[in-house]
Amino acid sequence: MKKYLIGFLILFGLIATGSARAEIHALIMTISDYQGGIPKLKGVVRDVESARSIARLMGVKDENTQWLHDEQLTLEGMKLAFDELDKRVVSGDKVFIYYSGHGGRQIVHDPEERCAESLVTVNGYGFTDAEMETRLKKLSDRTQKIITLFDACHSGGVVTRAIQDEDAKFVPKFWTKGGSESCEKPVNVLTRGIKLASSSAGSGAKNYIYIAAANDNEISLDQPGKGGVATQAWLECMSGKAEDSDRSGGLTVEEIQVCAQEKINTQMKNVQGFLPQHINVIGNPQLVMTLAGKSPDAPQEPSVQITNAQPVVSPVTQPITQPITQPITQSTTQPTTQPTTQPVAPPVPQPVLPVQREAEAPATLLDIYNGKDDRRTVEITPVKNKLKIGSDKFSFSLRSSHAGYLYLLMVGSDGKTFDLLFPNKLDGDNYIQAGQTVRFPRTSWEVIAQGPAGKDHILAIVADAPRDLTKLSITNAGPFSVVSATQGGKRGIQLVTSTPTAAVQNECGSTGKRNLAVAQVCSDAYGAAMAAVEEE
Repeated sequence: MKKYLIGFLILFGLIATGSARAEIHALIMTISDYQGGIPKLKGVVRDVESARSIARLMGVKDENTQWLHDEQLTLEGMKLAFDELDKRVVSGDKVFIYYSGHGGRQIVHDPEERCAESLVTVNGYGFTDAEMETRLKKLSDRTQKIITLFDACHSGGVVTRAIQDEDAKFVPKFWTKGGSESCEKPVNVLTRGIKLASSSAGSGAKNYIYIAAANDNEISLDQPGKGGVATQAWLECMSGKAEDSDRSGGLTVEEIQVCAQEKINTQMKNVQGFLPQHINVIGNPQLVMTLAGKSPDAPQEPSVQITNAQPVVSPVTQPITQPITQPITQSTTQPTTQPTTQPVAPPVPQPVLPVQREAEAPATLLDIYNGKDDRRTVEITPVKNKLKIGSDKFSFSLRSSHAGYLYLLMVGSDGKTFDLLFPNKLDGDNYIQAGQTVRFPRTSWEVIAQGPAGKDHILAIVADAPRDLTKLSITNAGPFSVVSATQGGKRGIQLVTSTPTAAVQNECGSTGKRNLAVAQVCSDAYGAAMAAVEEE
């Protein structure tokens, strides 16, 4: 619980600017009907709809999905697919790339001789790791996130005989030409394309998520009539079978991976001739890929994205009996330094929804933090790391590498609510400049530690575009706001705060010209930082 010393009440209004919202694009590539004697993969035809379903769960609209298959995926066709994807993407967009088919290895000279991992084209040529590296690097110059899911096997000749049985219940997704062009060492993970030199802050390393159907030296399997074993498991877990283990309201790549691996282990337990494959994740396993199961107290959902959430509502003082009168929204133009004063209307009492089960609210903040654009840095520095209950004030400085709209969200030591410290009714000017060091609280408001003893978790977000908080079930605490940490509250925060204000107002449709200026207004990108302060 916190105590707030309040000056005068200030409300600020919403000014919306229309434009085209950042989009999520999907490229789905499947090869079942191979040519020239290459073994066919009878289950891959089922992977098409599975991949589409995975894309939809990440918020990809059908019109943003490109599907290429079989004879379209020659080596030139695969290169053209990436060219077309690159043309569709603008600054701030996200990308999902899926491939199901054979994988292989081949000797290349680029310039030194080495074994290259590759995706096998319909006529037996290899789309190599070096080519993938070039394509993904080009995409990464503009995209905010890239997720790839490759259900293919990059294995050596040890399984060559196994793929000749057309009636087999499981078929390795592997093919090699053999002879002088093949490599003996079996490998399954096409990693070169997303290896990054640095994982330090601002490097962008956590903007990539590469999901491989199996580990190095393992076989990924196709199941005729059903599809890739890994794809089946991944879709089932994304669709609701995965456990939200930290009860944050979002399903991370890692939580889905754990679920999918358990399903693969169970499915392959009594299968003769094959061991379970192990899904491998490279990049940012803590990225929220979709939201957890629905809750009756969750807000109405706009389309979900490769989910990045943003901050939301705020602190509690004494027991809350009244909701906020006018929910906080933000301006889509750069705010002035002096907000406009308006009278506060009489509150209209509304019931506060009860906490349905023990909430893990700090984990929700962590989900939001892990969805940040990793090329941006935000630094938050508390003046004191330990506060004396009843007397010490919360105070900290903050600096961002990018300009944007600042939100400060806290889960107090009681863990029962999400508290929006800033912006608030007393202080609505939340636009900060790049490289500017700002200090909080400002003179019109302050927050005093009020217990119970324990940790307060603070999340700072600097977003390209304002967020609309009116979709949340918020209640007031003086000039501040709070959201109960129910499952619906956690889902709502991750969902609503990932969406720019203009998009909520349907002014960021996919139609119309999308240039850098309009993409900025409707961008859902943000930088973030977290800090913890002890109350004692």
